[in-house]
Amino acid sequence: MDDGQIGGGRPDSQKTAGGRDALDDKLIKLLQTHARMTLTALSQAVGLSRTAVQARMAKLERDKVIVGYRAVLGETQADDGGIGAVLSVTFSQRPCFPVVAKFRHWPEIIHYYSVTGPIDAYMVVRVKTPQALADLVDRLSAVPGVGTVSSAVMLRGG
Repeated sequence: MDDGQIGGGRPDSQKTAGGRDALDDKLIKLLQTHARMTLTALSQAVGLSRTAVQARMAKLERDKVIVGYRAVLGETQADDGGIGAVLSVTFSQRPCFPVVAKFRHWPEIIHYYSVTGPIDAYMVVRVKTPQALADLVDRLSAVPGVGTVSSAVMLRGG
């Protein structure tokens, strides 16, 4: 058996530059919309055995294609009276990846976007109080390699 067949691969499947094929991409799309799908349901959806799907998922996790699973709350549950804000960040250090790694998984950060232009990144954050937002901006500003941080409080989601 060649490497293209490990984990339920098919000899005719085309690998992408990242080493994934169409079945991996289909698994990823299914998990993005239904992270709690059972292995059985996933295997039926992609036409592979449960064991092959499990092996593919393990490889995707090892290769850091899949780095976690999470619950996405509906609007009524997410609106807990806290404050949502968008932070604009510039970095004073390049490359910025080591800087981002220092704060990327802070629990207040809901979404992180690296962008082009005069701002290096935008973050959507959620905190309980205005003081907690001020503390978050101060804490982020103190991270070595972070240049400036500006915040804009969200008035309404949409």
